[in-house]
Amino acid sequence: MAVARERTPLPVLAGQAVSQGVALLAAGLLVTALSCLAAPPALARDADPARERGAACTPCAASRPRHPESAQSPSRPLELAQCIALALRNNAAPAAAREGLAIAEAQHRQALSAYWPQLAATYTQTRLDRDPAFVYPEDSFNYTVDMGGGPMTMRTTVPERRIRLADRDIGEFRADLGLLLYDGGRREARVREAVAGRDAAVGEARLTSLQLVHDVTTRYYGVVLARALRDIGRETVQRFEATREVAEHFYRGGSQRVRKTDWLRARVAVSGMKARLAELDSNVELAESALANTLGLAWDDRVRVADTELPAAPAPGDLDGAVADAYRLNLDLARFDAGARAAEAGLDDATGEYLPVVSLFGTLSTVTNSYDGGLVGEGERTRGAAGLTVELPLFEGFRTRARVEEMRARLRQLAHQRVLLREGVALRVKDAVLQERRAARQADIGAETVAVAGESRALTERAYREGLVDTRELLEAQIYESMVRAARLRALYEAQAAAAARNLVAGTEILEHLREVGYGARALP
Repeated sequence: MAVARERTPLPVLAGQAVSQGVALLAAGLLVTALSCLAAPPALARDADPARERGAACTPCAASRPRHPESAQSPSRPLELAQCIALALRNNAAPAAAREGLAIAEAQHRQALSAYWPQLAATYTQTRLDRDPAFVYPEDSFNYTVDMGGGPMTMRTTVPERRIRLADRDIGEFRADLGLLLYDGGRREARVREAVAGRDAAVGEARLTSLQLVHDVTTRYYGVVLARALRDIGRETVQRFEATREVAEHFYRGGSQRVRKTDWLRARVAVSGMKARLAELDSNVELAESALANTLGLAWDDRVRVADTELPAAPAPGDLDGAVADAYRLNLDLARFDAGARAAEAGLDDATGEYLPVVSLFGTLSTVTNSYDGGLVGEGERTRGAAGLTVELPLFEGFRTRARVEEMRARLRQLAHQRVLLREGVALRVKDAVLQERRAARQADIGAETVAVAGESRALTERAYREGLVDTRELLEAQIYESMVRAARLRALYEAQAAAAARNLVAGTEILEHLREVGYGARALP
């Protein structure tokens, strides 16, 4: 059999792209730092590149973006609530879950049909090879006749006769009525099993909606993160280009403080960062495509998000309260409990096979035939019957006993599995809460670090203009500021992702999102 290369789904690739965006930017900055930190001091007090090339060519000046925005964007950016509503309306997963619920409801109605009388009408038209007949055999008998002079015994022989009963073309209308009176509780057990299946289907439909809301939320903020990282990458490229231009100006101007190797290192740094910026641009497109796919749009549709910044990290919730909410609202536990109820009903169904089945029946039939006599004569064509049936199983090769043992073992297995599932739900909530706390702390620390790094870069730029620091220190300050900004963005995204994961397990805040958008009926773009 040929070996095929496994292809990763688009949403997974998008998630990897978003999560690796910060690492990619940090790696690019680190490579650039390693290539630039070895440069000797290039301080020049006697030359001011801003006088000849303008203030925009200095690394200290804020440059305008030189890279155009992505094309093929929607005419109107979408907010998170609008994306959720659009996904609930267009994505095929909720529709498939609703069909599963319709299947479960139909199965429930099938189980309830056992309480109703069963009425069937049939018509049969039969053509025999010949007319049915009754053969009366030859018979002899004696009879005595009183002739006045004394009794006389006479013997008479009746020859064999063929009596026609009906024409060979026979039609029959038949109506059968049956009513189950008692079946050992199997009927009630099957209804309970169908109800449990319906409850499981309801939980599956809700879980599908919650999972879709979770996916839209994480991918929406993934697009915001990818665009923010791309902006940082563009700004870093512009600063490196400005540094390269300054180094080139000093080198070509004959300054002894900047050598050709310094200029070449700056060019390599710019080229390397541009290559990584291309990957960041690709990550943005991939994240937007994954979001569009989740929204149920076509593969070539593009989505623009309204938010340009990641929101502040939410306040971490109480762990005990989150676990309690998960035990109460988790849909996996609810579906598992529905499955356990179905297994209990299955045990009652199996136990009912030991008991008798009692039912009433009635039959009414009429025959159509061209012959008027025999069995189909006048007044003999319509017949009816009614009765009571009692069926008691005596021996089935121990099949019922084995089935009962199977269902009891299944219930014991489900009891152990529920303990594992309950602990797993608690661990998922704990993991999400711990990640949320960690990301919130990192975001708070990152905000302070970004402020300090920005102040350090601004001070270094002023010192560079005064000739107090060299180019290596300036590059260090610029690189460090970009790295801490990217790290803070990643912490903010991880905080949102952890909160979404916790809400998915507990089903709390996501339900508020569903109520807010009206399950796709409101907040549409």
